Amino acid sequence: MKQVLDWSKAHQRYFEEMTRIPHGSYHEKQYSDYLAEFARSHGLRYKQYDIGNVIIYKEASKGYEDHPAVVIQAHMDMVCEKTPESSHDFEKDPLKLYIEDGWLCAEGTTLGADDGTGVSYMLAILEDNTLAHPALECVFTAMEEIGLDGALALEPEDIKGRRYINLDGGGGGVETVTTAAGGLRWNGSMNLHREAAKAAGYRLIVGGLEGGHSGGCIHLEKGNAIKLCGRILKELQKEGSLVLSAVDGGSKDNAIPRDCWAEFVTDMDEDVLREKIRIFAGLLRDELRYSDSGLTVVLEKVQVPETWSREESDRLVDFLFICPTGLRHRNMNIKDHTIASENLAVVKTSGCQVKISVSMRSAFESFIEEMAQELRILGNLYGFDQEEAGRYPAWGYEEKSSLREAMRAAVKRCTGTELVEKAVHGGLECGVAKNKWPDMDIITMGPTAEAVHSPDERLDLQSFDNCYKVLCDLLENL
Repeated sequence: MKQVLDWSKAHQRYFEEMTRIPHGSYHEKQYSDYLAEFARSHGLRYKQYDIGNVIIYKEASKGYEDHPAVVIQAHMDMVCEKTPESSHDFEKDPLKLYIEDGWLCAEGTTLGADDGTGVSYMLAILEDNTLAHPALECVFTAMEEIGLDGALALEPEDIKGRRYINLDGGGGGVETVTTAAGGLRWNGSMNLHREAAKAAGYRLIVGGLEGGHSGGCIHLEKGNAIKLCGRILKELQKEGSLVLSAVDGGSKDNAIPRDCWAEFVTDMDEDVLREKIRIFAGLLRDELRYSDSGLTVVLEKVQVPETWSREESDRLVDFLFICPTGLRHRNMNIKDHTIASENLAVVKTSGCQVKISVSMRSAFESFIEEMAQELRILGNLYGFDQEEAGRYPAWGYEEKSSLREAMRAAVKRCTGTELVEKAVHGGLECGVAKNKWPDMDIITMGPTAEAVHSPDERLDLQSFDNCYKVLCDLLENL
């Protein structure tokens, strides 16, 4: 396989190696075994969890034996998103990397810089016996992207250090996160009854949207393909009867859905139907012209032999139309910082059942409970069986942090600039760590990556190198 990155730099070599091994959420086993073999081959003590987590321990370098241990942590799983035309199989195919204007990208798919960069940093540090550092506890977690499951499964007794460097924070090595949101996922399902179709069949396809991270991009007012599809279906009902056969959109609860399609039958005149869609699609493009201008709306004539019942179809269209999604509350003290949001993330039809997932995020438990209660009420009104899953804690701001001050000094030494502190709306495993070890001092860092959780994801290679330099300097001075 063609080598794309600079393998003379260990962190770049390990990142490229990672892109050749499947490691999507729920499918980390092969990479978890790779990490265990890495530890064995380097003579390092390790622990591998059944869930896939791996902790690798490295003794302090000479002269650092009496320095307190440091925990370094990153998650190994990636969000697996691809363009509609991509044939990539995330469970077996290596990513196809290329470099463009100093940015690393993957052809038609997510890149996994979130958080493959952190994993590669730890492997490079564990391999390099010339570095100066205290004793290290390198924690590789599984299933972060679907609810921080790996972090939640960590056993408190396996971690002795109380200084914790999370490598999932981004910022190019000059920023650190100081607070992050907690979250919860609502899942609803509805059993359907099939009956013979009694009118002409069509497929409505909503696409061309940018998507993005449902935490980091939710304030940008990106179009939600599922919500837009629901709005179009509701608008069409004003002209005549419409009965659904299937709806499918989104794939990850932490990604804003970029595509959605719905199959239905209707007795509306085809020319009237197409003109109605053309007009309404124009209105939607006008709404999104500054935030997500690539919207496409296509109507295809297809064979639809069976539909749901009219009552079930109406209930689902109404739910998609009314289900809350997007920015909910802003922090009035921190500019452009979201403190509560929802993401209508996934709708899937399988046989005689439709399933819907909505993710909720907030820095305040009270907001999460408010949003969850609204969905419980809506779910009851529209006849869904419901469950809640994937709850994880927020990470609150702490005014004093000796580790943050040490990072501030490292950033100054390496870059000549000042450390930037930021609050984020995404969920971080830092909240879980603080909950398990209340006396833990925590910082975050990482290189600059853009459009994570979407096929447009890209990694700034210069920041990838620069951040590693800051990390090594920080460890040397702890």
